[in-house]
Amino acid sequence: MIKKYINYLPFVGIGIVYIAGAFLDVMDIDASQYAAMSKEMMETGEYLQVKERSQDYLDKPPLLFWVSALFFKLFGVSNFVFRIVPIIASFIGFYATYRLGKLYYNTRIGYLAALVLASCQAMFLMNHDIRTDTMLTAATIFAIWQIAEFNEYKKWLNLILGFVGIGIAMLAKGPIGLMVPVLAFSVHFILKRSWASFFRWQWLVGLVIVALMLLPMSIGLYMQFDANPAYANHPDKSSGLYFYFWKQSFGRLTGENTFASNDAQNPPIYFLAQNFLWSFLPWVLIFVPALFQNIRQLFRQKFKISNNNKHKQLPEGITTGGFVLPFLALSLSSYQLPHYTFVVFPLAAIIQARYLHKVLYEPAYRSKWMRVNMGLQIFTIIILWALAIILSTWAFPLQNILTWGVAIAALAVSVYFLITRKNAFQALIMPSLMTIMGVNFLMNAHVYRNLFEYQTGSVISKYVAQTREIKLNRFYVFGQDLHFGSLDFYRSGFTKDLVNSKDLLDLAKEGTCWIYTNEKGLAEIKNLRQKTTVIKKLKKFPVSMITLPFLNPELRDKEVTKVFLVKFSLTK
Repeated sequence: MIKKYINYLPFVGIGIVYIAGAFLDVMDIDASQYAAMSKEMMETGEYLQVKERSQDYLDKPPLLFWVSALFFKLFGVSNFVFRIVPIIASFIGFYATYRLGKLYYNTRIGYLAALVLASCQAMFLMNHDIRTDTMLTAATIFAIWQIAEFNEYKKWLNLILGFVGIGIAMLAKGPIGLMVPVLAFSVHFILKRSWASFFRWQWLVGLVIVALMLLPMSIGLYMQFDANPAYANHPDKSSGLYFYFWKQSFGRLTGENTFASNDAQNPPIYFLAQNFLWSFLPWVLIFVPALFQNIRQLFRQKFKISNNNKHKQLPEGITTGGFVLPFLALSLSSYQLPHYTFVVFPLAAIIQARYLHKVLYEPAYRSKWMRVNMGLQIFTIIILWALAIILSTWAFPLQNILTWGVAIAALAVSVYFLITRKNAFQALIMPSLMTIMGVNFLMNAHVYRNLFEYQTGSVISKYVAQTREIKLNRFYVFGQDLHFGSLDFYRSGFTKDLVNSKDLLDLAKEGTCWIYTNEKGLAEIKNLRQKTTVIKKLKKFPVSMITLPFLNPELRDKEVTKVFLVKFSLTK
């Protein structure tokens, strides 16, 4: 009984690290934007029509906003409440990954797959820098698992739940939630030569389920954009339905999406592969042979999966096809961000787990490859701890003894498992697991907290909300690159922008104004020759785009922008 519950301990530790990050401020740009929009939805009660600062919003589907707004209404607005649903969704995704691995392989591979996914760097990042991808990833792997169960056992409940998962995935981030399962199962059916599987009438029932789930969102898009005369000739907003179902996703491949095609930083084809190197840590170096092994095995099987598979043969094409094809398609997109491929990480985790199972539990394979894999993981562990120590001693010196104690304990346990090596699992898996947990605990408990001192939108917003003297309807922002979601999330309503400093003269006739501005804005305000007092002076830096010069304490002041909270009133 005790041994059974020991298997859950790694997930408990990972969950604790996630929770440590749940209390951090929401990060500019995307996470704070989504948090502020969810708060606005809760305040206005407009759930079908998504707004950003009272303006019509057409970019991401509404699921994250719906769920966050509901939880804000039930439990209040806070950093933790905004993150709790994505964290819960992540654990549902881990369980679905476990069950899919168990379905086609065995319990050990399912367990290893869930552990690899939960402990990869992308999941630690997604559960504090919240984006729509967290819920997309969980819903997509849940859908694939359920449809795989239906494909094997023909139970209607699995079919229904599978397409509910696809509906949730599409509500989270659009057609990608459908395309990943379609590509995964298309490869599987082709490899099995199961042509009839493409034409099952039950798929039509599934599509009806998805359509019903998308109906509220579709009604909202139609009312907000398609039926709105104001957008009749708008290049993007003339049809919200067309934008959602085609232009936003597929338009990035065809070049039709103007946002993508006009972007000056068109990334190279290897951009996503390059970012995979950090996002799949600490397993990325041993993922390469894992993927190679799967592809090589498919060649040996002549790209055919039989129903009477031998032990060494691949029994499914869902994981390999579902990982490789979407990854390649996304790499061809005219606009890319590192998190775009996170949706296929559960499938990558199963590929990795199959390889690890061979190394850990097959004597012939272990004797041949254990030492090589140990070397790769020790190298990864050294790099990770070195980076964490540099960040916590040189970039942002850590003074908290308790935080140091937890980090040192994680390091000590990692070293202990490396030295003792009581079994293959403890030697290969546990040191990497303790390292990634220890490093991310340091990041969440210390490094990010220091970084958020430079996210001045949240610092100013919380100060304004807590200062009784400042009336929220008299607080404004003036200057470029200042107004992000963090400025609105920590106060009720949203902050108004000033276009011209001279507008202050009229506003000040009604009473004192408070302005969040930069150096240029402050100079313009002072030129009005009225009573101007600098209340707070801060240093601003985009914390989601850290650079080496910024991390260097001696160079940091040259990298930051000075911003101010100014009290302004007319001279009597």
